[in-house]
Amino acid sequence: MATVNKDFKIKSGLVVEGLQGTINGEVILTENAGDQYILSLIGGETLVKSVSDEFIVSGAGELSLDRSTVDGYYDAAGSASSAQTAANTYTDNRETAITSAYQTYADTAAGNAEDAANLYTDGRETAITSAYQTYADQAETDAKAYTDQRETAITSAYQSYADTAEQDAKDYADDLINDGSNLSTQVWSAYKTNTEIGLAEDRAKQHADDAVADLVDAAPEMLNTLNELAAALGDNADFIGTVNAAIGEKVAKAGDTMTGALTLSGAPTSNLHAATKAYVDSAESDAISTAAADATTKADAAEDAAIAAAALDATDKANTAYTNAVATAAADATDKADAAELAAILHADNLTTSDIAEGSAQYFTDARAKTSAAELLTGATLNNITITGSGSGLTITAENGVAQSTTDDLAEGTNNLYFTDQKAIDALQNTTPTFSAVDIDSIAKQVAGTTVVPTAGIATAYSWAKADYRSAEFLVKVANGDHTEVSKVLVTLHANDNISMTEYGIVGTNGSLGSVTAVVSGNDVQLRVTTVNNTSTLTVVGTLLV
Repeated sequence: MATVNKDFKIKSGLVVEGLQGTINGEVILTENAGDQYILSLIGGETLVKSVSDEFIVSGAGELSLDRSTVDGYYDAAGSASSAQTAANTYTDNRETAITSAYQTYADTAAGNAEDAANLYTDGRETAITSAYQTYADQAETDAKAYTDQRETAITSAYQSYADTAEQDAKDYADDLINDGSNLSTQVWSAYKTNTEIGLAEDRAKQHADDAVADLVDAAPEMLNTLNELAAALGDNADFIGTVNAAIGEKVAKAGDTMTGALTLSGAPTSNLHAATKAYVDSAESDAISTAAADATTKADAAEDAAIAAAALDATDKANTAYTNAVATAAADATDKADAAELAAILHADNLTTSDIAEGSAQYFTDARAKTSAAELLTGATLNNITITGSGSGLTITAENGVAQSTTDDLAEGTNNLYFTDQKAIDALQNTTPTFSAVDIDSIAKQVAGTTVVPTAGIATAYSWAKADYRSAEFLVKVANGDHTEVSKVLVTLHANDNISMTEYGIVGTNGSLGSVTAVVSGNDVQLRVTTVNNTSTLTVVGTLLV
């Protein structure tokens, strides 16, 4: 049995498939379909027994005295069955006596009293009912008569008052109506009033139409209202005075005398515009200066053009002569060089080694090449082979003397040993190899990884291609400072990439340091940890399954 010295957290439900479990040595109570859980297991027999052994609880949860306890009480006073019989007999006798006494009393005195009470009650009820009925009938008759009288009197009074008031109002109104009067104390009838109002409206409309027609006369559409005329005059109340004043400031076309000097623009823009004397003097001076400058410029330009033309002509002639001379010399030199090259090639093609004397650097003939190669090979530093012979032939011999040998033909040395299966197993048993991942029969892969998370938040502890592995199991460790938390995680994917994950078996040294989730992101499955603290280190090791 495993012993855990730290708190063990379960984030969802705990499923125990054994028959029982214990906490601190005490059995955990369980429930099944046949249990009255609260009554039978917790609040039932266990609780009752803890109070007294004299009580029992049935399967249906009924509480009763323990049979042995009852028998013990009866046995203390005698036989339980005899005591029960005696008790029953005594109870039956007492019940018969009490019933008989009460029956006798009821039949005698109590019966007579009951009859007298009934008679008295019936008599009083009849008298009271009759009196109340008579009083109620008379009261109802009196109330109806009084109500009828008051209703008749009130109706007659209100009717008379209303008729009088209505007639007075009609007489007063009739006295005021006089269609032929113009007094303020009399009024016209409705017909007369409506007729006069209609005639007044017609006369007012006609008067307004005539006034507007006289005012508009034959004015154009855009100037036939006072607002349009005011807008056309610039809303100037003294428009005529303004126009007269402006006309008085103008010079007459037939000739006029100006009281002030006439100011003209400095430069006229057409032939009929007037010009000032200053403008004419300035224009004349500018024309003279411009003509002189133009003449000087043209003379200088002619001179420069003549000099430039002469120089250009001389330069062109010199360049042409130089170009012709160079071309001629180059063509002559090229021809001579080509002829010399052809002659040298022809001479070289006709030469053989017999025509050239051999110096200290001898010709490399086939025999000399073989001899030189043989000397080079036989004089080389050799390891595990031997080469003998000369330029006429070489012999290469392996150290073990076996042609095309394999490791089976070579004796094993002391230091560099063959790597057999057993030696590989022995080597792994005595060492701890380091692997980033280990494949197991193309079905599973052992993986591990470490990630440092500088800032608290969501970080990917490990990811893998969802097409390669569809399920996984991980140990996830979160370290922060002196504290660590480790949890066990199972992850699996549905065919449509829906992901399911459970985190269980969580143990930590200082509360929660993070929570683990799993998501599908693109083509990868990501195992993520949401860290609680900054500067946390995530370490994972697990198995991926196809």
